[in-house]
Amino acid sequence: MIEKHILPSIVEDSSDDGTELESLFPLLGWTIGNLSSGKIPLILGMDLLPIVSDDNLKSFCAAFGTTGKSPLFHMAKVTPEAVNDDILKGMVDGCRDNVEVTIQDLSHAHAMLDSGKNNHSDSRVDLVALGNPHLSISELKRLTDLLHQNGVNKVKVDVVATLSRHVQSLGLERGYIKKLEEYGVQLINDTCWCMICDPPIIPVEQNARILTNSGKYAHYGPGLTNRKIRFGSMFDCVQAAKTGELRLSIPSWLPRKFASTLKRIK
Repeated sequence: MIEKHILPSIVEDSSDDGTELESLFPLLGWTIGNLSSGKIPLILGMDLLPIVSDDNLKSFCAAFGTTGKSPLFHMAKVTPEAVNDDILKGMVDGCRDNVEVTIQDLSHAHAMLDSGKNNHSDSRVDLVALGNPHLSISELKRLTDLLHQNGVNKVKVDVVATLSRHVQSLGLERGYIKKLEEYGVQLINDTCWCMICDPPIIPVEQNARILTNSGKYAHYGPGLTNRKIRFGSMFDCVQAAKTGELRLSIPSWLPRKFASTLKRIK
């Protein structure tokens, strides 16, 4: 019934936890929001990836909402309403259009979200902005683990993350908050990056570069802050926090063969 799937060729080489594909979800969300033309999209093939976590879906949804006009989407075999075979068949039968997401689409999405990149030699980062949407407890743990794995004593550039009071409380109980504060990470409650438009959080310099792993903030950030926005994975953000530079062009899997299908429900 389903002939094409969203299936990067990197799947066979990726780790079990899917960390190499972190940036796929905001790029895909941003792209599918554009391609769905206001209709409800049915996205096929994501179940063939090693893992689709709640954090992956959160980053997809945030980016999808920046470019899409539809109030929802269905992801075959992933979102609860699209798991049952009979229901899924009915969804597929009800689709009017069939749109293939190409490697060119994803490359374009990356170029648009990584809009602050001027040239290969200009890799400076002045601020790392995490938590748009707010960090989950699993993302808080991952940030802590990545900083530890990279041997960071203190971050070289400002790292600011927004998160709820509830998640911060859980992180405090589990020891993440203390470690992050020791690394120099600043945590903020009761707001999000789309509401932080001015110094002292945003760098004063007009040519400052803000690095984020959020497709939503990479989309809105240039207009909100009038600063240059760079886009990368959380791993990229931690590397930049350590060195003050983002050595990144596009994700390693992006140039490789990528086939996918997006169906739009009428």
